[in-house]
Amino acid sequence: MRIVFAAVLAANLLLAAVSLAVLPDRVAIHFVLGGHPDSWAPAWFNALLFAGMDGLLSVMIWLTPRWAFAFPDRWINLPNKAYWLAPERRPEAQARLARAMVEFGTALLLFMLVVSALVIKANLSDPVRLDEKPFLGALALFLVFTVFWLVRLYRTFRIPESGASGAVEPGKRETTDEPR
Repeated sequence: MRIVFAAVLAANLLLAAVSLAVLPDRVAIHFVLGGHPDSWAPAWFNALLFAGMDGLLSVMIWLTPRWAFAFPDRWINLPNKAYWLAPERRPEAQARLARAMVEFGTALLLFMLVVSALVIKANLSDPVRLDEKPFLGALALFLVFTVFWLVRLYRTFRIPESGASGAVEPGKRETTDEPR
């Protein structure tokens, strides 16, 4: 998945560079309802804006698992945190979070790639207008993915059946089926 992430990032950066060659000197960088532009900037700023967002988000995606586990445990919000932050499981928890972040980052960069392509297409049309249908479709797909990703992330940090014996989360009582 890291290769896919890197390939999508490269595609985003390439598209930002290509936009400099194909777009006019002044381009729309923001659109309102109906796809009409409401903010303009030089083409170099548009390319820098997209490349900068892609770069910043990529760095955050890569570093989040390292940063998150650098904080004291009480500041880390993780399902079944007492289990996953135990010293013997901490490296696996960090690896699981890193994989999940790369998956999310890939989807986010794919969404941004679509948005960049739509902005370029809009700026090449006369009059300048963003086609909202593909934008809203891509946004809907990304939001649906995000919901499924969050559910899967939560399930990733369940306590495995093999590790459940003796592992009771702090503040919770162990329950049994036996009558008292």
